[in-house]
Amino acid sequence: MVSNAEIIARDRKIGTLLVNDVEILRILSTKRGARIARLLAERGSYPAEIAQKLGVSKQLVYHYVSKMEKSNLIRPVGEERVRGGQAKIYKLDADAVSLILNPRGWKPATARHMPEKLSSFLSPILSGGRLNGLIVVGSPHPHGPFRAVATDGHYGFQLGLFIGQYVKIGDEFAVRLDVDVKAEKLYEQNMILLGGPGTNIVTSMMNPHLPIRFNESNYWAGIVSPTQVYTYESCGLIAKIPNPFREGSSVIVLAGLRAVGTKAAIMMLTTRYGELLKGYDGEDSWAAVVMGIDLDGDGRIDEVELLETT
Repeated sequence: MVSNAEIIARDRKIGTLLVNDVEILRILSTKRGARIARLLAERGSYPAEIAQKLGVSKQLVYHYVSKMEKSNLIRPVGEERVRGGQAKIYKLDADAVSLILNPRGWKPATARHMPEKLSSFLSPILSGGRLNGLIVVGSPHPHGPFRAVATDGHYGFQLGLFIGQYVKIGDEFAVRLDVDVKAEKLYEQNMILLGGPGTNIVTSMMNPHLPIRFNESNYWAGIVSPTQVYTYESCGLIAKIPNPFREGSSVIVLAGLRAVGTKAAIMMLTTRYGELLKGYDGEDSWAAVVMGIDLDGDGRIDEVELLETT
């Protein structure tokens, strides 16, 4: 059972545990408690080993370790076989502890610092710690001229978790279906579009304006760049353009020839943006082609390769 001396946050950036009760500080205020905590901050250890290092009784160490564990100050990270038995190894997952005197008046940091090139690419859709636009996914129901069904909208969770590190969620619901965006004429806003033009009709509205685009005669036939046509199903497009429907707005497209290509595009942006944007210099109109790769042969892509940038 968790005690009243709970850890209310872990600030990974500065390696600090934030607590809302003096009980944890009471444990650490003694010489023995502080020395034990320092050892467990440096590396995982079991009580008997700690007792030997500090030259104190095992019973004293067990007393402190028990209190620290109940207060969530330390956590078990494994076991080690010692003299025919199993010893539990504990670790303090921080370098410092801070006390919050008024939890109601304390607010955690809501956004990380965004790397410069990523910030430039996502601006103005993400700026000032806020999402200033919409994330648009294809409808999961038959729609559009091809009566297509979007099956890649769930990959937006990966994108949401990624950008959630950098921005606050606003009061407006930020995710919309393509059919609603078109019907309500919301396409003049800043937008991030998920899915190719065959399954996302807003992407089809933007496709003629993209520097690298989907084949207009058959959206599933290939991604057409100035140098070649990419036809693998796992190929995806990452593009940014000025919104052709309103000056000052921008559109980012994350789309594939098939759903797996959309996944590849999102994977590239969220896990390899440093490599993706290495040659990006703030251009208003820019695009890249990527390809998802199934390295272990299990039928799912687990790696992504950058093929071309404009």
